[in-house]
Amino acid sequence: IRLTSSAFAEGQPIPERYTCRGSGQSPPLQWSGVPAGSAAVALVVTDPDAPRGTFVHWVLYDLPGKDGGLSAGQVPAGARQGENSSGKSGWYPPCPPSGTHHYVFTVYALNEGGLGGRPESQRGQGLLDAIVAATTATGTLTGTVAAG
Repeated sequence: IRLTSSAFAEGQPIPERYTCRGSGQSPPLQWSGVPAGSAAVALVVTDPDAPRGTFVHWVLYDLPGKDGGLSAGQVPAGARQGENSSGKSGWYPPCPPSGTHHYVFTVYALNEGGLGGRPESQRGQGLLDAIVAATTATGTLTGTVAAG
């Protein structure tokens, strides 16, 4: 799957407006190459450079199982948001405490069973595990943010 953003290119800085120093909205994203027959698409955004281990910034799932995208700051109707590492549902904007952090946006194509409303698909690591278990294809886009 090819994952891109009109706001930043692979390996490049994420504009400040999408961080805690700006409006903090999620950046626009587009994906293509989702395998035919995919039941759904999920999106997970992580910061592997966080001081206490990988920080999950966003878990978005139950997106249509086809090529698509997200407008800046928008969650499509019918999509569901999981818990991020702050313990809240929704997008948590990048805000590195020091150095330059990498933010990995990963889109997952899910098989026909999808998440299937499994109880473990509702929270934290259980949701992430359910997404990975149902994955048939992935695509990533990495952006950076330097501490302010």
